[in-house]
This record gives sequence, structure tokens and C-alpha cells, in this order.
Amino acid sequence: MDDDAYAGIAAIYDHWCAEVTEDVAFYVAACAGANGPVIEIGGGTGRIALVLASAGHDVIAVDRSAPMLEVLRQRVDGADLTGRITIMEGDLRTLPALPQTDRVIAPFRVLLHCVDDAERLGFLRAAAELLRPGGLLVFDVFEPTREDIRSTQARWLERPSGVRERATWDEHARRLDLEVAYRGHATSMTLHWLPGARWATLCEEAGLDIVVGYAGFAGEPFAGERGDSAWLATRR
Repeated sequence: MDDDAYAGIAAIYDHWCAEVTEDVAFYVAACAGANGPVIEIGGGTGRIALVLASAGHDVIAVDRSAPMLEVLRQRVDGADLTGRITIMEGDLRTLPALPQTDRVIAPFRVLLHCVDDAERLGFLRAAAELLRPGGLLVFDVFEPTREDIRSTQARWLERPSGVRERATWDEHARRLDLEVAYRGHATSMTLHWLPGARWATLCEEAGLDIVVGYAGFAGEPFAGERGDSAWLATRR
């Protein structure tokens, strides 16, 4: 996993992700009725955590990037949500001590930072241990389409926000090397993808039963498509 690839863009991360909104309502719905705190793995600057806290949830936001969490801390203070969001520094490969609860979420493809099945299974098993009976692990992942790869391969592209990014794909190794740059802030990171169905298999190996899989965030059932997939799993 990268050495804090997000430190270089913590100050502009919210700007980079300004157009990423399609998953927010999905996670709000998935956390409805949660009994206990929502544990968010990869809490970052609070894109999801702040919305959940504003909706009345207590959130434990875990992230390995101290600069990202500092931005979240400032946003929590500015939104008067102190007491609703607990901030913890920790790596998804070796989660810190956390309470059992009935909702653990890992939004925005954070599990693509796992480099192999050993790391993926390590996280899934640790997440399962956090779940009370009937609790849910909710996460989303991504597998690029061939058009994604063809249209972006090694090209600098500019988002509507002005942030520039370049994706270099290795389809055989299922590896993405991503560079991001904006107004003096820059970083690079490596992500690793799998077919969506493989994540379902890994959940089963980790002692989790799949409740439902979606092709994206609009409620369409997953049927093997590439692109975003979102999963709800419960502890066996």
C-alpha cells in the first residue's frame, strides 16, 4: 500500500472529489437504522462522514492519512458536529481497536488500495469481527471497462473542477497508476482492482454472507458488469 499518497493532495481533495456525489445517498440509505456508531474505513476529509453525522449518526472515521484527518477535524469544528464524529488514525490492513457495531462502511473504492488477496481477506475478516449479529459491511469497488482504459490510457485529463489526472492502466496485472495535480498540489498512487464477482467470493472466504450486490449506486442488481459495484454483507 502507498506511503500516504493523500498527503500531497489533502488540501485540495474536496475540490478533486467535488463531482463525486452518486454514492452519498447510497451510503445514507445503507446506514439507515444503524444501532451504534457507523465505522467508516477511509474516512478521509469527511465526504460521507459529515453527511451521516448531519443525518443523526455517530461516526468513527478511520484513515491512515493524518493530513486528510486534519482537514476533517477542521470541517467537523466548522459544522458544529463535535461529538458526532470520532477521528482515528489507522490503516485498513491493521485496524485500530474499535467497538463492535452493526454498520461498517468502506466507501469510494478504498479497498483498491489492497495489493493482494491476503490484504483483502485481512480487512474483510477484521471488518467481520466488528459486526454484531445482523450487522452490515457496506463497500464499493471498481473494475474499469475496456472503454475506460482506451479513452484515458496515459492521458492527462482535466475534471470540471480543474484538477488534472492521468491514469496508466495495466489490464493484465489489474493495476492502475494514478497521478493527480492541481495548483501546486500533486500525488501519485497505485490501485489494484478485481472483477466484482471476486469480491463476493472473498467475502464468503472471510466469513461474510453477501446480502446483495449492486451494479453501481442506483439499485440495479450486479450481474457481472464492469464499472462500479457496491456490496452489502453480513457476518456469518
